[in-house]
Amino acid sequence: MLWAPMERSVLLLATALVAILYEAILLFTPLLAPYRFPIPYAVPIFDSPFALMAIGVAYLCLERHRLRQDAQSAVLGMTLWVAGLLAVAHIFAQPDYPGTPGVNAGVAPYFFFLSYFFVLTGLALAAHYGDRQLPLSDGARFKIVIGLLVLSAVIVIAVLQIRPILPSLVMPPGRITPFAIWVAGIANGLVGIWALWGGRRKLARHEPPGSQLLMFFTAFIWLIGLIGFLLHPYRYAISWYLAGVARPIGVGLIFVGLLREQVWLYREARARLGDLEGLHRAGQALVMSLDPAHIVSTIAAKALEVSRADAAILFRLDAEALILRTVAGAGQVSPDFVVGLEVAVGRGASGLAVAEGRPVWTSDLHDDPRVAVPDDVKQRMRREGLRSVLAVPLLIQSGEAFGALAVFYRSERAFADADVELLSAFGTQASVAIENARSFDHLALKAGHDAALQDFCLRLLEAPDEAAILRDAASVTTALLGADCVGILRHDATADYLRLDAGLGWKPGSVGVATVPPTEWFAGEAFLHRRSVEVADLGREQFANPPLLAAHGIRSGIAVPFGIREQPLGVVVACYRAPHRFSDEESRVLTSLAHQTALALEKVRLYAELQAGLAELKEMQAQLIQADKLTALGTLLSGMAHELNSPLSTIEVSIELMKRQASLPGPVRARLDVVEKECERASQIIRSLLVFARRTPPERRPVDVNDVIRAALVLQAPEFDLNHIRVVTALDPMPRIWADPHQLQQVLLNLFSNAVHAMKSALGRGVLTVRSSSDGATVSITVEDDGPGIPAANLGRIFDPFFTTKAAGEGTGLGLSLSFGIVESHGGRISAENIASAGARFTVTLPVVERPEVAEAAPSPVAPATRCARVLVVDDEDQLRKLVTEVVIGLGHQVEETPSGQDAVARLASHEYDVILLDVRLPDLDGKAIWRRLLVDRPALAARVVFMTGDTMSAETQAFLMEAGRPVLTKPLTIERIQRAVNEALTAPSVHEGAKA
Repeated sequence: MLWAPMERSVLLLATALVAILYEAILLFTPLLAPYRFPIPYAVPIFDSPFALMAIGVAYLCLERHRLRQDAQSAVLGMTLWVAGLLAVAHIFAQPDYPGTPGVNAGVAPYFFFLSYFFVLTGLALAAHYGDRQLPLSDGARFKIVIGLLVLSAVIVIAVLQIRPILPSLVMPPGRITPFAIWVAGIANGLVGIWALWGGRRKLARHEPPGSQLLMFFTAFIWLIGLIGFLLHPYRYAISWYLAGVARPIGVGLIFVGLLREQVWLYREARARLGDLEGLHRAGQALVMSLDPAHIVSTIAAKALEVSRADAAILFRLDAEALILRTVAGAGQVSPDFVVGLEVAVGRGASGLAVAEGRPVWTSDLHDDPRVAVPDDVKQRMRREGLRSVLAVPLLIQSGEAFGALAVFYRSERAFADADVELLSAFGTQASVAIENARSFDHLALKAGHDAALQDFCLRLLEAPDEAAILRDAASVTTALLGADCVGILRHDATADYLRLDAGLGWKPGSVGVATVPPTEWFAGEAFLHRRSVEVADLGREQFANPPLLAAHGIRSGIAVPFGIREQPLGVVVACYRAPHRFSDEESRVLTSLAHQTALALEKVRLYAELQAGLAELKEMQAQLIQADKLTALGTLLSGMAHELNSPLSTIEVSIELMKRQASLPGPVRARLDVVEKECERASQIIRSLLVFARRTPPERRPVDVNDVIRAALVLQAPEFDLNHIRVVTALDPMPRIWADPHQLQQVLLNLFSNAVHAMKSALGRGVLTVRSSSDGATVSITVEDDGPGIPAANLGRIFDPFFTTKAAGEGTGLGLSLSFGIVESHGGRISAENIASAGARFTVTLPVVERPEVAEAAPSPVAPATRCARVLVVDDEDQLRKLVTEVVIGLGHQVEETPSGQDAVARLASHEYDVILLDVRLPDLDGKAIWRRLLVDRPALAARVVFMTGDTMSAETQAFLMEAGRPVLTKPLTIERIQRAVNEALTAPSVHEGAKA
């Protein structure tokens, strides 16, 4: 237990009376003088416990310093350590032992008095400077201990050296000399008085724990023992024994004081743990709800539990009036005391806590001048019996003061630092809980506003006109802000005023009619400076109050401008008939609403412009769709052409081989000629498809368009006569263009065929008109018929692949789509339209591009083979591979064949070949991989490779063939092309030879 002030006073008084009585007996009576008890080992009996206890307590003090890093622990540890070592020296310096008869009796008193001097000095330093910090590491403490050992040794040596020089401290019969009495008395008396003075100061401050009182008693006991010995300075006298016993007793008191300190610390730790548990429970209770009303009541209730008070009140700050008003209370107080309780900021404990931003407490709130409580509040507290108060401010995260939390006690209470810290910690938790509740309310309000704004935006997307947009905006503003009057004013640039185009809450006849110059009020300020303006009270602001607002009793308002691309259009205004402080959320909502309104108005304006350009956009979209369809068709046709090339190669080569037989009958040879021509026709069709798919360039040359028209009319003449079609031509002289005449002729034949079919189906006869003209940069061909025309529903689809209006079996739907692709590949365009009278018109426009005429070189004759070569044929098409093998054998060469790329690699690694006919696409290892291996492993064979492929459309294949730079046999194949490729490969230099050249 801790010493109470009264208990300490009684203990000090009793000790002082005993000391005075003891010293008086020694000074004024001979009562104790006759008694001397020489004991040979008296010094070890008393000094050994002192030495051991002093060194042990010194160690404890140094360990205490490890935790506290204070000067008191360090000073006590060092001085007790030296005093204990000097006590050991005092034991060995006694001359009364049987083993030490020759020791000078004057040595021991030096160590006796020095041990007293060091322990008293340690107590004095600890009393005066013990509260100061003295950080030391473990190494530093170890060095100090070593230094103290050295210091003790130095003191012993110094005493032995200076003793002969100084007067003797002992005279017969074992009496201390006056010199020793005066020197020891003055030195030890001064440090003893210094120690008592410092101890008195600590006792006056009531510092816990009880170790301070015990240290004061230690100094007092040591001084009493030493003074008694100096008053009756005889060795082996009772005063000598008491002086020797006083030292271990004092050390024991220091040890007890350290133990009491540990007990006090343990109790304090347990108390703080209980406080933390209570604080934890209170914190858990605060986070169980986000309802503000429940939270404030929980704060007041848990404040009682945490502080163990009689009453608790939670105040909320009215920032405008600077008044604290009660929002919740708990404890042993009447409800009337809490209801209506108000405290001005700066008055009372709660008002001071808010004003100064720190905890404020008093043990007597009725008479403490530092805490001025209003008289009415003081009377109410006196009636409730409340006497002590502790108040802490509640600060939210932004640093703004929410209010104060005050706890009251019916008795006087001295508040410790732990009490203040505990309630402050709970106040922090309460502030966080309040802030969380406010944040939750704010988020809930914001979520509701956002949902309403989202619905508003969705309705704006469907708004048909400006009037509907403005009405909806005014309605949403009224619902979200709760304003008395809402107006949307737009600026009239001609008259320079703001007109009330829409609104709610205004008098009849105001909306659509009322106007206000922008320079007269806060809404005009918002419009002119393009920023939101808030007016909490028009009576206190510098803005004018125009007649429109005055007529409606407006006292406050907020205005937000709206516009598009930094161009202001007007302002949205929310007005109130009472003063109103606007929150950030209200400003955010109105700003968002104004922005969305501006966007919606801009949308309505742009809608008309979009309608004007819609026809052009649809036409462009149709062209893009048509181009995309043709691209897809081109990909399909390219794949079909690739798959047809291999069987056509087999057919053509087979026919050529059969025709070389001399015994072939004439009718069979004639039939084979027909098949060969049809194969050529099929090849031409494939090439046309590739041109349509834009996979191969057209065969262009300078062309007279009129000649192409005439040739097409001649070809179609029998069809015209058969169907009673009269042809009218108007062909103007035109410049020659760079084009493929066969492809242009195909376009014209398609157009003529479609016109004949339309006129025949409708009338059985008709007139076909063909015109040509040029403007210098382009040439135009127009084909008109007098048939029924093209239905409007089909006009946008006639160029789609496979689209036809003919009966099943009469058309494929590819004619016009092929024509579209051919014209587009020439850089031109084709269009269709209906003629106002009757019929349809197709117009083909082609650019005039001059190209130099280059004479085509005749193909060089096939050089005969100069030697028998070894040839490897690699192709996965079995029939084609066998025919190529047969052709090459017929040329006089040795041939090996394989369908596998892996097998070809194995053969090339182990054999030598003069020519390798290598298909680019193989199922396992393609020709490209084989070629790259040959370049690395056998570059000489790479120079003998001739590639075969039907995939001339793939960009990847074309890039590879260009990179390789080797001859290419494109399918369908012929014997002549095979022979030419083999002979060229036999005469070409190897890779190494080419590098050397």
